[in-house]
Amino acid sequence: MKVLLYGGGAREHALAWKISQSDILTELYLSKPNDGFAYLGKVLEAQNFEDLANKSKEIGIDLLVVGPEDPLANGIVDAFKKAGIPAIGPDKKWAMLEGSKSFAKEFMVRNNIPTAGYSLIEDISNIKDVLRNFTAPVVLKADGLAAGKGVVIAQSLDEAEKVLEDFLGGKYGEASKKVVVEEFLVGEEISLISLWDGKTLLPLMPARDYKKLLNNNEGPNTGGMGAYCPVQLNGQEDLEIQDYIKTLETALKNEKADFTGIIYSGLIMTKSGIKILEYNMRFGDPETQPLMMHLNSDLLQIFDMAAKQKLNEVKISWNDELSLCVVIAAKGYPVNPVKGAAIVNIDEISKKYGVNIFYAGVKAVNGKLVANGGRVLSICKTGNNPSKDIYAAADELIFSDKYYRADIGGSLCKSL
Repeated sequence: MKVLLYGGGAREHALAWKISQSDILTELYLSKPNDGFAYLGKVLEAQNFEDLANKSKEIGIDLLVVGPEDPLANGIVDAFKKAGIPAIGPDKKWAMLEGSKSFAKEFMVRNNIPTAGYSLIEDISNIKDVLRNFTAPVVLKADGLAAGKGVVIAQSLDEAEKVLEDFLGGKYGEASKKVVVEEFLVGEEISLISLWDGKTLLPLMPARDYKKLLNNNEGPNTGGMGAYCPVQLNGQEDLEIQDYIKTLETALKNEKADFTGIIYSGLIMTKSGIKILEYNMRFGDPETQPLMMHLNSDLLQIFDMAAKQKLNEVKISWNDELSLCVVIAAKGYPVNPVKGAAIVNIDEISKKYGVNIFYAGVKAVNGKLVANGGRVLSICKTGNNPSKDIYAAADELIFSDKYYRADIGGSLCKSL
């Protein structure tokens, strides 16, 4: 197969790394990769989605795999559908499950999927009236896409009022012209990433990510500071997840969700059972990095079966050990990350500690990689106690503006 992978973060690097190992891959093409992994395929340039789809058709691309959310919401899959090229990713209609928090909430309510109580607010003059129905802390979510930063947990109603004024006043442009105000739920969070082919929902290994910037889950939300899989579940939790998977599959069938792609369910295990925090319509970042390292099966073969609506025939094989990912960010992330610092000794630490490096916010300058974004790279490993080598590598990494959390994996990792 000839495959085109779209996107330029550590998630896409991990997907490219895994796809490149496939027995059925003829050629891998990349659209908008970062300079840290562009060598894994042929870079395909285009003016827009339609141009990219037409060029893909000319060179015989058999499958498009989309990493980030923005191109999905903006119709990349629609353009490829028009060109007759299958895609792993939803069209614009179903990308709305991530692209609009209110659309997702309405989907959940219609299909009896348990979620937090909420209100939708669009008018600044209604803020006080809406907040009267909530007690602090309260969760505020920009309705549209805000690069993982449009969620605030307000610790008081006064704080909530100020945040709502900022959001509705245009802090995230069109994305925050509407805001979902949601009850705060307590419990452990789980990322459940599943494949959907229009008929069958195939869940991957549950993972856990760390959205807060600082140790002990403090500080502002980020796009994610690390992740691991598998997640340790008790019997009851496992049963609840299996029940939820059946409920979601039934909902997708009832709603005639006619796409092939990813559904990421953000779950929270509350005292009253599983509830759904959000949907993403693509692989998570950083969850994808440990998931790809944990996966023994051929990812491209799974994608091919999905495109042929044969996920019901797929059996996935996983590693038996722990897969862990620690994100190395630039100082100042997520608000104003410092750019330009050189990343010096990647090859040395990779060999010394047996870790995998997946690049995110980097670019090549005079043949060397420098930081060019908030999350710069992910350090990952699979093993009995991978955190020891990951953190040793992170400590020795020569990158002057580096920042990372020291508690990814927590009690699962003996060295922490």
